[in-house]
Amino acid sequence: MVREVSGTSWATLTCTNHGEWAVTMKVKIRARRLWNAIDKGTNNEEDNMSVLEAILATMPAEYRESLGAKSSAKEAWEAIAVMRIGFDRAKKATAQLLKQEYANLKLKDGELVEDFFLRLQMLIGMLRSHGITIDEEEVVSKNLYSVSAKYI
Repeated sequence: MVREVSGTSWATLTCTNHGEWAVTMKVKIRARRLWNAIDKGTNNEEDNMSVLEAILATMPAEYRESLGAKSSAKEAWEAIAVMRIGFDRAKKATAQLLKQEYANLKLKDGELVEDFFLRLQMLIGMLRSHGITIDEEEVVSKNLYSVSAKYI
């Protein structure tokens, strides 16, 4: 049985990689024949602590204290899933606000066209970071529609 955890490279969970992180963790934990500690829970303290150690090794510092206080690896895994659901909901809400801001974007009175284009590009970058892509044709259309005719 392979059970060694420390000394192995574990990917750190970030705000954008939960799906990839979860799949990688599952494979690595299953390869060590420890997945039952998460899947069904276990009374085996050694298995439980090995998995909890692996989970904590992948966490940003701000999560370690609360997850380390969990009584089992299964509880820690479930807590991470709950945190990610909350993050995903917040991300979707922010994405909706950004889409609305994009839809309402116009050149402000007295604003330089270059400043407007910079605002537009920054907004497009924020949209992309929230999983929303806007094709180049739509950006050009938005530029033409949003600025007054004297600049075209």
